[in-house]
Amino acid sequence: MVAGRILPAVAFSILFGNLFYAWQAHRLARRTGRSDVTAIPFGINTPTIFAYISLIMVPVYLRTHDATLAWHMGIFASLLSGVVQTVSAFCIDWLRRTTPLAALLSPLAGLAMAFLCLGFVFGIFENPQVALLPAVIILATYASRMRLPLRIPSGFVAMAIGALTVVVLKAFHLYHLPAQQPLLPLGLYLPKPVNLFHVLTYGEGWRYASIFVPLSLLDTIVSLQILESVKLDGDDYATTPSLLVNGLATLAGTALGSAFPTSLYIGHNAHKANGARIGYSILGGITSAALCLSGLVPAVLHVVPLEVVAFAVVWFGLAMVGQAFAEVPASHCVAVALGLVPMLAQWVTQTVDLAVRKTGGDLMTVAPRFGGELAIYGLIALGQGALLVSMIWAAALVWMIERRFLRAAMWMLAAAVFSCFGLIHAYRLTAQGIENKFGLWAAPGFALSYLAAALFLLICHWYIQRNPTAAAPADVQMAD
Repeated sequence: MVAGRILPAVAFSILFGNLFYAWQAHRLARRTGRSDVTAIPFGINTPTIFAYISLIMVPVYLRTHDATLAWHMGIFASLLSGVVQTVSAFCIDWLRRTTPLAALLSPLAGLAMAFLCLGFVFGIFENPQVALLPAVIILATYASRMRLPLRIPSGFVAMAIGALTVVVLKAFHLYHLPAQQPLLPLGLYLPKPVNLFHVLTYGEGWRYASIFVPLSLLDTIVSLQILESVKLDGDDYATTPSLLVNGLATLAGTALGSAFPTSLYIGHNAHKANGARIGYSILGGITSAALCLSGLVPAVLHVVPLEVVAFAVVWFGLAMVGQAFAEVPASHCVAVALGLVPMLAQWVTQTVDLAVRKTGGDLMTVAPRFGGELAIYGLIALGQGALLVSMIWAAALVWMIERRFLRAAMWMLAAAVFSCFGLIHAYRLTAQGIENKFGLWAAPGFALSYLAAALFLLICHWYIQRNPTAAAPADVQMAD
């Protein structure tokens, strides 16, 4: 099902999006007369894949043992996500203009650190005999921006050496990586249209609205943050068409059988620093499409395990974290640091949940046993809607640092509203794991607390207005 139905649809959406973003970059280059314009990276939304599989498709399958139904529920969620992405493209640019830079970059940095760096780094050090040398090759060439002879891509060199290492280790019976998926017969696996009317009218999908609705909104915000990051690298793309094509690519892929939304990718600055311009987007789209349409993905993973090229992903994540700290004013770095925490909390929560499941238990049963040794409930709450939580706290802290308490209060008020409806912090623990709790008065404790915080900040605003001398110069405050 994955190779014959989902991946061909994924291929179409990736190719469609990458060709558009390459054309968009070409237009920008012609308009500005520049030769260093880099297209926006684009592909399948990886964090959403984990969420849709773990929180929607697997629970449906465990309950019904119907693989087709589980797949259709993923399509249902992806379709609604595409609608949200498409509509949001016309009405969300104001957020980009009014949100502090630290609040736009820190959620991306947290996402990069948690989901791009940590897991892949651990995988590299779990299999050093295969992955460590390719990691150093990628790190050395990317960090130094060194061009290899004949302009050979360093990623290709890392893959070739990794593949050769695998062959040698297998010859000496020293290859200990997990077995890969069985090979598929080579052929042309074309996407096939899905009966979306049947999927939409099946009521099962709405049970998971508390998962895919917040995720859809967060996906749009992440794309907005990425556009801001791209702008800092000198490539200023219009918000509406950039977000609109992302939404249309999701809808197109869903109509053909993809269960996962597309997304603008982080890592533009790393691509740009390594000399990527417009052609890499076209080549990436064509290569991805060729692999997905031919059934070659399992074959490639048999020769080149994911750990071999994992550090390329790690490098893009590290570049994103570095940019978040480098681009904001020095006094705002603490806001960026604070914004990393919710994403790390979400990653740790998923790791703990996985560990508990592997022992045959479930988090609902085990959570009370942690006691005071691990604030597991706080960890879960902080990770719910982590991207929004990161943005809210980073923005509020920036305005506190700038002594603009009225704006900080508005962000706390937004957090109160989001908590009330379950977009952040709200959850319930079940035997199947952590579920979003979506609806009116979903997290009353957080909603009331944020409301009290907003009131306190309004009092601070009033006090500063009445007593201007109470706002000491920044250097005096730092000394204190």
